[in-house]
Amino acid sequence: MIAGLDPEYSRLVLAATGGRLVGWLHVGRHRDPLVRHWGTVRRVQSHPEARGLGVGTALMDGVRQIARDEMGMEQLHLGARGGEGLEEFYGRLGWREIGRHPGALRFAHGDRDEVFMLLRPL
Repeated sequence: MIAGLDPEYSRLVLAATGGRLVGWLHVGRHRDPLVRHWGTVRRVQSHPEARGLGVGTALMDGVRQIARDEMGMEQLHLGARGGEGLEEFYGRLGWREIGRHPGALRFAHGDRDEVFMLLRPL
């Protein structure tokens, strides 16, 4: 992922507090001109000790601004783990569910749906 970073096509967005990395995400888009107007957000993660402190919200607000203002995108997509409250989290930030892949994610504690979400307009 790091080797593929290119300011025109992808960014790594970091969140830090007190000089400590507490979260990050990756946003990227295809090089194909047919889909250059939208990007995909991946690997949204925050340190467990930083959860509930607004790190995720700050990351998602930041990626929205970067995608729109710096990369010229019009919409963002992401896949979220179902059954973890993530649909509600992203929903509060303006994302909407556009579909599901039932049982797509397999964990030791059971299968989860992959929930596809869209943010448009940025």
